[in-house]
Amino acid sequence: MSLKTIPVTIITGFLGSGKTTLLNQIIKQNRDKKFAIIENEFGEINIDSQLVISTSENIFELTNGCICCTLNGDLAALLNKLVTGDYEFDHLIIETTGIADPSAVAAVFLTDYNIQTVFKLDGVICLVDAENVLDILGVQEEASKQIAFSDFLIFNKVSQTDVKLRNEITATITGINPLAGITFCDFADTDTTPLLNIGAYQKEKNQYKLGFQSSKQPAMLIKQHIHNDIVSQGYIIGESLDILKIRHYFTVMLFIQGTYFYRIKGILNIEGLDRKLIIQSVKGAPVFTDGDAWQENEVRETRIVFIGKSLKREILEKGIRQCIYKP
Repeated sequence: MSLKTIPVTIITGFLGSGKTTLLNQIIKQNRDKKFAIIENEFGEINIDSQLVISTSENIFELTNGCICCTLNGDLAALLNKLVTGDYEFDHLIIETTGIADPSAVAAVFLTDYNIQTVFKLDGVICLVDAENVLDILGVQEEASKQIAFSDFLIFNKVSQTDVKLRNEITATITGINPLAGITFCDFADTDTTPLLNIGAYQKEKNQYKLGFQSSKQPAMLIKQHIHNDIVSQGYIIGESLDILKIRHYFTVMLFIQGTYFYRIKGILNIEGLDRKLIIQSVKGAPVFTDGDAWQENEVRETRIVFIGKSLKREILEKGIRQCIYKP
């Protein structure tokens, strides 16, 4: 196929949440697209068998022009095989196992320059069992990571819940992960077209607001939510940050305590830079990308969200304060 930037969607979710059902909904609702679909090595190809017309080298060709394959080795090698082979597709979908950490898959697309020349990560979608999510959040670590890292959450099996529970789910999840969109449905039956254009990692769609008021105090905790031992903390810092200190701080912090941080996402106000700096944590490492330029009438401030396990407010605040620029 000709080299072009292919959007990538990662589908995650705990065991039995309905990932493959969503995958079949996507194929059914978006017949104008040609998908390449990768399913994790621990699973089986669960695409409707009536769609399969031929197979070659573990790659299944489907009647609608899509192709599907299993991940039985290195992901980068499989991506290279898809790109260099005689396959035509305009969107890549990766379905992880129910116990997988999606940040490990996302890291391939966010940290490998060669892969970024062909593929761009569009978003991570998480299927969630609505009836049981509040019981497993903070108890099943894999499920907690999936929910924290995702850009859109689909709460499945909604008919098994009542309005009170759905309201409680909404309040809890939006508190834990204020960055993600949410919807409720049965059998993963939702409009899937917008899910293929989330743009979670595009700078023009990353100028989000975190939903809390500005503060004149530096590195002050503005918003905190705790469920079991899962903690979400949002900060606004009015002072500009020192780029060397902030890079060092995140690199060292994630290297030493990366397992406690499920997700970090923010827009940083860096001293001496006329543009925003976007930070995201991926598989225990910080990823920095350039954002848009600061506008003349725009308040220059850092907005950042930490999501993780047993995060300590005083430690985070102390670390951020040490990164404030001092002339």
